[in-house]
Amino acid sequence: MARKYDESKGEFCVYGARYLSRVYPRFRDEMNWVREGKDPEAIHRMRVASRRLRAGLPVFARCFPPRTYRKISGGIRRITKDLGDARDLDVQINYLEGILAAHAGIDEQATDGCTILLSRIRARREALQPKVIADCMKLEKKGIIDLMETNIRSWKKQSGPSKRALPGVFPVRRAQKAIERRIDTLEAYSPKVQDPGAVEAHHAMRIAAKKLRYLLEVYSSLYGKELWVILRRLKRLQEILGNLHDCDVWISDLLEARVRERKNPGGMDPALAKGMAFVLRDRRKARRDNYRLLKEEWKDLVDCGLFFRIREIAGQGRETVPPALSPGNRKI
Repeated sequence: MARKYDESKGEFCVYGARYLSRVYPRFRDEMNWVREGKDPEAIHRMRVASRRLRAGLPVFARCFPPRTYRKISGGIRRITKDLGDARDLDVQINYLEGILAAHAGIDEQATDGCTILLSRIRARREALQPKVIADCMKLEKKGIIDLMETNIRSWKKQSGPSKRALPGVFPVRRAQKAIERRIDTLEAYSPKVQDPGAVEAHHAMRIAAKKLRYLLEVYSSLYGKELWVILRRLKRLQEILGNLHDCDVWISDLLEARVRERKNPGGMDPALAKGMAFVLRDRRKARRDNYRLLKEEWKDLVDCGLFFRIREIAGQGRETVPPALSPGNRKI
């Protein structure tokens, strides 16, 4: 006889509490650093925490009351977008600061142009900071963090209505199906790896790799140490695709800016034109290099059977989670 839905839900939510209780405090703590605006890396750390929340929340959505879940999920989704925009600008600022510090291969006029670019991007980043802070304040004002914390803590106290289910018991088949769907999505982009001009597909592939990696982190306690090696490989793929995306953002922004500048009554500043041309050449070369790395990495992942192995592991998950491997006892 199949177990009742509520009883299975209780076991499932206990596991969810163990995972999310480790993730949401990082998100909450980074908000204070982001609001101060003194540590650029805080944006990155908070964005990573928000992504892990966004990966875990849908998995355990049925543990929340429906209206509560929609409120929490919507708030996290909105701030993740602004955090991503801020991070893109921080990456560009760091790149230009490095270029100007090295002065390698840049003539004086191009250096002046890069300085103008840096000034403009810093201004855009400063203009975005109040919106990021406002998003943080809105989360606090609406009580979203407290609401999430209260709900997650309540799950820890349950193990099904009958109180007989063990906290470590988990519906492994559900995890397997979710992982397989993520693998299917990522593998569907395989033909686009051979197309250097498939910018949008490469961006979507980056998102698919990220979602697979974070989902495996959610379920990692079910599968043992072998999965940790796989997570490192997926992180490497995600980083290459991320570097590719950073180059694409640069190239797109520069091409659009160049069109705008040429429409000015006085034309484009010669120094700015040289600076843009230098950065555009450099980022296009970096994109070619990262695209080559993507092809090599993807071929290696396919040849070594990584995705087949993930499917095998997903089908062999533990129904009972060993304490040593539980989400609360291992740092991801």
